[in-house]
Amino acid sequence: MQGWADRWPLVGRQPLLDSFAQDLPDGHTHGWMICGPAGVGKTRLAEEFLELAVAVGGQRTARAVASKAAAQIPLSAIAHLLPPDVDLTHPVSGFRAVSQTLAGPPGKPTVVFVDDMHLLDSSSAVLLGQLLDSQVIALIGTARTGEPVSDAVEALLQRGDRVRRIDLSHMDRTQVEILVQRVLGGLVGRRTLHALFTASGGNVLFLRELVLGALESGTLSLNGEVWEVPGQWLAVTPHLNDLITAKIASAPPAALPLLQSLALCGPLSVTDAASIIDRAHLAEVESSGIIRTTAHGRRITVALSHPLYSEVIAAGLSPLQRYDAGLHLAERLETHGLKRRDDALHIASWRLAAIGTADPALLTHAATIAMNANDNEQVIELLTAIKPDEHTLETRVLLGRVLTYTGHLERAEAILAEADAHARNDQEKITAVTTRSMNLFWSSPQLDPALSVCAAARPALQSQIAKQQLRFMEGALRTAAGLPEAGLRLLDNLPGAPPEDSPDIWLLAVTTKALGLALVGHVVQARALAEHGHSMHQTIGGGRLLPHPAIQLAPLALALSETGLISEAREACLSAFDTLQDSPSPLARQWLAYHIARAEWLAGHPSSARRWYAEAAAIARTHQHTRTTRLHVSGLIACAALTGDMDTAESLLPDLEQYAPSGFMAGEETLGTAWLHAARGKLSRARDLLHTAAADARRTGHTLSEVLLLTDIARLGDAPSVQHRLSELASHCDGALTHGRAHFAAALADNDPGRLMDCSHDFEQMGSPILAAEASAASAGAWTHRGDPRKATASTARATALAAQCEDARTPLLSTLGTPSSRLTKREQEIALMAAAGDSSKTISRHLTLSVRTVDNHLQRIYLKLGVRNRVDLAKALEFPAARRPKTSGM
Repeated sequence: MQGWADRWPLVGRQPLLDSFAQDLPDGHTHGWMICGPAGVGKTRLAEEFLELAVAVGGQRTARAVASKAAAQIPLSAIAHLLPPDVDLTHPVSGFRAVSQTLAGPPGKPTVVFVDDMHLLDSSSAVLLGQLLDSQVIALIGTARTGEPVSDAVEALLQRGDRVRRIDLSHMDRTQVEILVQRVLGGLVGRRTLHALFTASGGNVLFLRELVLGALESGTLSLNGEVWEVPGQWLAVTPHLNDLITAKIASAPPAALPLLQSLALCGPLSVTDAASIIDRAHLAEVESSGIIRTTAHGRRITVALSHPLYSEVIAAGLSPLQRYDAGLHLAERLETHGLKRRDDALHIASWRLAAIGTADPALLTHAATIAMNANDNEQVIELLTAIKPDEHTLETRVLLGRVLTYTGHLERAEAILAEADAHARNDQEKITAVTTRSMNLFWSSPQLDPALSVCAAARPALQSQIAKQQLRFMEGALRTAAGLPEAGLRLLDNLPGAPPEDSPDIWLLAVTTKALGLALVGHVVQARALAEHGHSMHQTIGGGRLLPHPAIQLAPLALALSETGLISEAREACLSAFDTLQDSPSPLARQWLAYHIARAEWLAGHPSSARRWYAEAAAIARTHQHTRTTRLHVSGLIACAALTGDMDTAESLLPDLEQYAPSGFMAGEETLGTAWLHAARGKLSRARDLLHTAAADARRTGHTLSEVLLLTDIARLGDAPSVQHRLSELASHCDGALTHGRAHFAAALADNDPGRLMDCSHDFEQMGSPILAAEASAASAGAWTHRGDPRKATASTARATALAAQCEDARTPLLSTLGTPSSRLTKREQEIALMAAAGDSSKTISRHLTLSVRTVDNHLQRIYLKLGVRNRVDLAKALEFPAARRPKTSGM
């Protein structure tokens, strides 16, 4: 950030800079008028043009700034550019004197930059036009669109084909992302980017002030590898406040009550707005650009044109002004009757804004509407306004549920424990207990607290329906906790549709059942059930359903990936993630981020996967979801190791160890450490870890995780030890990816180049270029051993092309590409990788249980085969990124 404290980088303007650098020397274009609304970077682009004029054209430059004050005196804005005592009442001699003063070398007019040309006085505009026409100067100007200008300035702005007009607009979402991440020097959370884009509206000036203000206040901070604003609150700096206040002050005085109401109460119908000011003034305010009107069918709404206007105006309201504005609108709507679905929400919100309270029934009704719109923060605000002695079991459970899924776990437990104690019948008891047990599940890495609440409730339940719902809840908890087989037994008789009066438990159960089916390898069933559950959730609605329907795409993504549709899995989660930017929903966002990361990992995109593992970890830390954090951090370590960023991978190990295993995706929490060992060249140690992890996955019924871990053992050089188990797993799994992995391990074990190439084509079709590249690389090695260089070359070319899609991922199989290392034996390859990583012969001997002399003899044969002289050359030959610094024996 230090480097951008004063001047931010340009984003999205390079084509304009290139065009200017090309047009300036050819002499045809004499002027560039940069136009656009305030804050789009007109001045900054003009300054870059001016610097290019010096750097590329070697031309003289000058600059002037027009202003309202200078416009009152002719030539005042450009007086410093004119020769002293020039007499412009004599046009010929005066113009000659000015021309001589401003003239540059022959053929190189002086480049003059005039900022805010829409404020330029007519005399200055006329003189600049004459200088431009006579080619004494080349003119760069900025002008704010929508501002009135004199005829002389208008003529200057519209000066034929020799003056190029450049219209700038606000930045789009992608440009904001690029700019902010470049300024901060790292990843920025997706929701934080959305908040910055929404608040700034793509206005570069506003964006800069928001980022600087958030940094200064500590609101924007580094969470692991991700810059995040935990909520969506962004500080308005004094400078930004002044800019917005000046804009608001330009509105007609009669508009102030409307602006205050819009800031306090949000968008209003045009009828409500007209009840505050008359239609004539309303049109006048709209023309000023401070408000905008939008048609929704036959209904027209009025809103402030920029989100920051609301914050600045609302901050300046007195308690009496809040009271008057909120009550006026609430009473008017109540008088005319509640006709639209969200009228109750408007009335409750306006009364809260005015007096801080409202009728409990109205608040409850409004909270239900807000829930249906996935506005969880508003639900919390509405329900918290109910006095403690006026809460019902319904409002306590609703508030507790929202607090759970927005990460306020301790507060949720206090409210839900109270709800549990006040439950009077089976339906109330099951509602309170299931909500409370889910909160406890996320509060602790242990399953027992959640199950104990269910166990305590069981004797009190009378009806079979309630007992069945409790059984489904326990099944959901066990499945999500990493016991899929036990959980699926409890979910075995789940009906095909939810009960009308209590769909929440069914929706949770169908999500976790789909997850469990995927984990045990029944991915076709899992996909169908996840799609059905997601569809039912969207259809039911009703304002009572949590978590967000998007969370049901997590088991769907897992099923799609294992079906061999890795790209589809990633895109489904990414699309859903982006729909959640205006909703807290941290649980849904966390799981979607994780499954995007896992899909990217399967594809072989470690840098992209790292970005999403970092996002998932940041969300989990922010909302105290420690149950899942170890899984995310492990993914981060694996991605860093795969791209050779050993410093980061090693620095994350203490972070990994502070979180207990969750049980979910059992064994996959070991991937980070295993791939770090592999990156260090310690393949046998990596394989040992993976064997232990695979056994854990087998013990807990995580078939998909076991398949992934066993495949990695094969990729790291020991396919014979896993090929039979993978073949056995494939026989009762219906996922194409599992079958492909089993075939890959068998082909590696047999060193069969033809079958390896078949695997390569299959993996490419499934969306995993890294496995496809490794299969081709292994095929090239097998053809080399068989003495067929033509086929080896073809396989190498294919592997190289596929590896280029893998974001610089380096694995032992890919390390053979472009080198003769395919001629090494497996033992020689392991020794070569450890030596390239910087390990001494003594360290290698201890790791492989060999004598130091044996290691040195192996190294001499390796050097001879590869045509290198020492370890440095060896690292270069293997393109081993971890060799950038010495390594200790460490782990």
